[in-house]
Amino acid sequence: MNKERQPKNNAQEKTSLEKLFYFFPLQLLIVHLKKNQQLLLFWLILFLILFGELGVKYGIPLLFYAPEYLGQLSLWSYGILGLSFGGFVMAFNIASYIMNGFRFPFLATLSKPFLKYCINNSLLPLIYLICYSVLTFNFLDANENFETVGIFFRIGSFYLGYSIFVTISLSYFLATNKDFEKLFGKEIGNLISSDNSEEEPAKALLQKSNKSWFKENVNTKAWRVESYIGSKFRLKSTRYHGHYDQKMLSQVFRQNHINASFFEIATIISILLLGQFNDIDFVIIPAAASFFLLITMLLMTVSAIRSWIRGWTIVVLLLLLIGLNLLTKFENSYFESKVLGLNYSKEVDYIEYLKSNDYEKVKKDSLHHIKILENWKNKINTKYKTEKPKAIFVAASGGGSRAALWSLLSLQYLDSITNGQLFDQTILISGSSGGMIGSSYYRELHLHKDAINPYSSSYQEDMGRDLLNPLFFNLVVNDMFIRTNTIEINGENHWKDRGYVFEECLLNNSDNFFKKSLADYQIIEENANAPMIIYTPSILNDSRRLLISSQPISFLSKEKYNYALNNIENVEYRNLIGEVEADKTRFTSVLRMTASFPYIMPSITLPTIPRIEVFDSGLRDNYGIKTTLQYIHVFNEWFTENTSGIIIIQLRKGKNNIDDMSQYQRKGLASNLLSPFGSLYGNLFQIQDFNNGELLSYAQSWHKNSIELLPLEINRKEKENISLSWHLTSVEKDRIKESIHSTNNQENVRIIKSRLKTP
Repeated sequence: MNKERQPKNNAQEKTSLEKLFYFFPLQLLIVHLKKNQQLLLFWLILFLILFGELGVKYGIPLLFYAPEYLGQLSLWSYGILGLSFGGFVMAFNIASYIMNGFRFPFLATLSKPFLKYCINNSLLPLIYLICYSVLTFNFLDANENFETVGIFFRIGSFYLGYSIFVTISLSYFLATNKDFEKLFGKEIGNLISSDNSEEEPAKALLQKSNKSWFKENVNTKAWRVESYIGSKFRLKSTRYHGHYDQKMLSQVFRQNHINASFFEIATIISILLLGQFNDIDFVIIPAAASFFLLITMLLMTVSAIRSWIRGWTIVVLLLLLIGLNLLTKFENSYFESKVLGLNYSKEVDYIEYLKSNDYEKVKKDSLHHIKILENWKNKINTKYKTEKPKAIFVAASGGGSRAALWSLLSLQYLDSITNGQLFDQTILISGSSGGMIGSSYYRELHLHKDAINPYSSSYQEDMGRDLLNPLFFNLVVNDMFIRTNTIEINGENHWKDRGYVFEECLLNNSDNFFKKSLADYQIIEENANAPMIIYTPSILNDSRRLLISSQPISFLSKEKYNYALNNIENVEYRNLIGEVEADKTRFTSVLRMTASFPYIMPSITLPTIPRIEVFDSGLRDNYGIKTTLQYIHVFNEWFTENTSGIIIIQLRKGKNNIDDMSQYQRKGLASNLLSPFGSLYGNLFQIQDFNNGELLSYAQSWHKNSIELLPLEINRKEKENISLSWHLTSVEKDRIKESIHSTNNQENVRIIKSRLKTP
């Protein structure tokens, strides 16, 4: 008897395995793997970000765990993030339905086919939601001061936002999409719902279907499905559909596709309209939500085009990209970002500038700086009774908001414990990106010390405020697609792009202390009432450095040995543009030029022939050492005769890992192929450290007094990354603030105090 039953059990086992393999959610995953890798690429990126395998250096995963909205990790911030994720999921479902719906013709025989498709296509969204919930809970529990209930409320708000968007979207499709009954009448609907699957539709209905304008035969590419999840989340078996006319099945899908494309177009337009309100605070959503909007629009745009032109989709997209590329090559183009305050109708010849020789101006500028240095010496001699004081230079490295906060905090601390002597004896500040923003902010506070307390921790909060949300939001809804808002400054029209938004945020975050022009610092620096600052953004066209200062500094770019070698590396901004015009430059534009991080910020064009573009200083001199030593070299004799030595205070992100080989492991074939490129790029700042070390060694040989390099470094443990970003989490801010009390930093603080002979 057991032998007789065995075949039956084997048949049952085979049927169960078949039902499992031909289960609709599993078949959808397989069809994505085989046919729709471009859709899975978006999910791959999201999962890599979520698990910290992509963008960790720039703090991208933290934007998802801790989305900030209006400066708070509130229920609103998580709700908005969930809403935007719901938009991406629906874009994924729509794109998938358009690409794959015809492969599963049984759907056309069901009521509400798109709803059932979405339910069965929810495997990836469900996995992402579970992973996001766990990782976000762990992050908030470990790094934020929320109780468990508060964490659950925030995650619940994410789910609520997600559910709201999905519900609204499905309501649209349920109201507009038509199944067999709505397209061909109640009679065919009754036939489909009948258990008698062998009965064919009426001939009259077949004649009606012949008028269909969609010609593709869905049956030629049908995938087998045995079971699916119904609208009430019950497991159901698929019915036989081979006896239905294929044109009728196709028309159901086609009508659904058209409705989907209308929904996509309406959604894209709605998102772009948000760009018209980019200067209203509550419209600026979290950066992670903007990222979801970006990939949602990309998915919807491609799938909408595919709905209408199908096989021509790739050709049309390529033509659009080619046209866009040609458009951006024109001067004064739609995508050009300008320096606020400059007159672009007055263009200068860049090539002629590089060829020009004006030794008299170099001599004049050098004498001008000797006068500034004498004013500095007289101030120190009078105030501190020191004939040969130490000359202080500050080199502030770049690194987004972490560098801005660290440089401000460090200067506040050093100046406060020396009773203001440190900043009095500081001659020059140089560096890059965020470090220059924080240093410039402290200079402003120092200038207003009679009216405010420059050491207040409230100003640290200013430098720690989010800048990434408005930047990324404007990138998505404004800069990439439609720009309509302009502003007139000094008679010149400027787009309100993310460069402009960045400057406005700097003004807001600095209590409008930065609301000045470059010329406003001339007299202040000439009288040595505050340190000089030289900003050094990189010129994208030829990799030269653009030196920006309120003082004339032609001696840093027009030295005789440069001409002898035909090797002019530095371009002086005021000399290139013209002093009168350059002095009108908004100071926030100067800060933007030195901190224009690629992709996040637009490169900035100058009114030259040919147009030159400038961006972040970090490409050439992230640490400011090069500019500092060049300045000391020009006035070497003066510093030797009038000072007792030079101290360079370097404000940087952390220790130099030149001697740390633990990170190097045996590489695979792919890593070896990419190594020559990835390693050089990844070690760009380490290469600069090598070069700076050599420059300091040479300086010790040509400068007779001592040159001390005293670094203050952000202290972090091996696995505690602090984002290179314009956004900091609360725990990152705390780590930066605690760093000033590290053992190494306190030792260097002690040395600085002893060199200045402060009590």
